[in-house]
Amino acid sequence: MSHETTPPAEPAASPPAPSTGKCENCGAPLYGRYCYACGQPIQGLVRHFGSVMSDVADSILNVDERLFRTLGPLYLRPGKLTLDYFEGKRARYVTPFRLVFFLAIVAFFAIQLTVRSGFTSVPKEAVRISTGSAGPSVSVTRTPKAVPAPVSSDHGAFSEGNIVINNKVFWNRDTKPLKVGWLPDVAVDWLNDSIGNAQQQLHAMNEGSFADQQIARRKFTLGLFSAAPTVLFLLLPLFALLLKIFYIFKKRLYMEHLIVAMHSHAFLMLSMLVLVGIAVLRHTLLPHAGWLKVPLYLLTAAAWIWMFVYLWLMQKRVYRQGWFMTNLKYWSLGFCYLIMMGFGSVFAVLISLTGA
Repeated sequence: MSHETTPPAEPAASPPAPSTGKCENCGAPLYGRYCYACGQPIQGLVRHFGSVMSDVADSILNVDERLFRTLGPLYLRPGKLTLDYFEGKRARYVTPFRLVFFLAIVAFFAIQLTVRSGFTSVPKEAVRISTGSAGPSVSVTRTPKAVPAPVSSDHGAFSEGNIVINNKVFWNRDTKPLKVGWLPDVAVDWLNDSIGNAQQQLHAMNEGSFADQQIARRKFTLGLFSAAPTVLFLLLPLFALLLKIFYIFKKRLYMEHLIVAMHSHAFLMLSMLVLVGIAVLRHTLLPHAGWLKVPLYLLTAAAWIWMFVYLWLMQKRVYRQGWFMTNLKYWSLGFCYLIMMGFGSVFAVLISLTGA
């Protein structure tokens, strides 16, 4: 009679040897960077500043080798990152929020630098064209450093220090400020200061000297791009809500639609960087190689077309609906998003005007 022998049970894996020292909070032995008993990290803020900033950058941006594994699929393979995320393949890529946050910062700084480079030199000379009996003549005059702008009294004018509507002073910071009874005095002062800044910028852009107009327009343009990241992050959850409404019968969670929105907006940020790069190449190479003009303009057109094709393919691959429903929802979503972008642009304009 044979007896079956059971193999001896393998001994349980022993825990890793504790490192030297104990947790300063609860006294438990330490096995890694965090205490297993209370969760306190070993390192606090009392250390070299460079080490602290390195941890902050890693926590917020998470910029490491995964970024380079993420950018290729993000730009060239519509829906790849989103589908892999839904399938649980997340460790190899940068997380969606960090990706869109990082690309938004880089893209808008790059755009601001290119815009700033186009407005760095304010002309100190104004060109005046006059006509007389001998025909038109052109004279160049120096623009004074400070030229008082004329005060207009037309209907609906932004004269210096006043907002005038129908020949009546509608607002003045000192004599007729905006008053809101239910707001605290600090908020009312901020509103009046913002109105004053907007009034000064509009007055400088329309009725100031030539140099003042150039400076005001440059300031307005830079303020517009400075407000753009805020508009972007305001639109992200709204776009995800639109996806939730349009695909309500798919029974997906809102967070799934938010991941789609973050990946699509990250692609838009990366596309902006590509367009900025092409613009820099065009500005740098065309003065020396004129034959590159047509290829570079074709490359720019291809980048713009790819933005629309990419988003369409991404929507088709992620939500897996037929061609008719995909096209219908794609253009309907685009129309709704265009309206939201319009409101966002108005918000950015107001922010740029009211900026100090």
